[in-house]
Amino acid sequence: MSFKIAAHLCGWPKDIREDNERILQIVRGAGYDGVEGFRADSPEELVEVAALAATYGLHLVNLSSGDPLDKARFNATLGNGSAEVPAGRKQGREPTDEELDALIEPIRPVVAEFARHGLKAFHHIHINTILETTEDCARVLERIPELWLLFDTGHLRAADSDPMDVLARWPNRIGHVHLKNFWTQNPAAGWNRRQPEFWKTSRFCDLREGNTGLDIGAILKGLEDVGYDGWISVEEDHPARDIEDVVRDNRDFLRELGY
Repeated sequence: MSFKIAAHLCGWPKDIREDNERILQIVRGAGYDGVEGFRADSPEELVEVAALAATYGLHLVNLSSGDPLDKARFNATLGNGSAEVPAGRKQGREPTDEELDALIEPIRPVVAEFARHGLKAFHHIHINTILETTEDCARVLERIPELWLLFDTGHLRAADSDPMDVLARWPNRIGHVHLKNFWTQNPAAGWNRRQPEFWKTSRFCDLREGNTGLDIGAILKGLEDVGYDGWISVEEDHPARDIEDVVRDNRDFLRELGY
């Protein structure tokens, strides 16, 4: 299977993020099919940014908007099959069942609205949200089974969960993919995302650089095996090197794996 591969703008340098045309030049030059991280807050902005992306042969993936209803309409207009719902946030600890129910309740009408527009509504698996770990996925999907998962490989590893376990348990609930790796100073000793020093000794990293056992090739093969046919966004999250080099190297790495 040849996946549709997008570049995700999270953590790109601010000066580049403010120049839409420069972003698209970099992404197109590296050979991606789409780009994630753009926003539109009006129909006029949607037309403007979609037209600009089209001149570079790029598709806008998971377009953001300040209003969930607009987000549903705009992503449906773009022909996207899925989009992200607002995140339920933890308060630095695991919520009780009652607290989790309260965090999920505002998400329900958004999921219903997205479904009305033909969209899979996915929630980001992300540090400090109601979806951090494999166990979180079980708790949340039990309560709202119509929700889809944004399968984020880097955040799952940062939370010391195995992405392959999530894929094995919920192969038919993957609504979107963020592909990135994770590095920590002393992986043999383990790591704890709740510690204040965590991000001083750990970071997201280029696809080639992780040291916590994440097998990118196995992830992609697993997605292929379960028939996933959505977008895979490669996330260059606050890269330590020149963004153009990172974007290109990550895309080349996927080509080396046959994608």
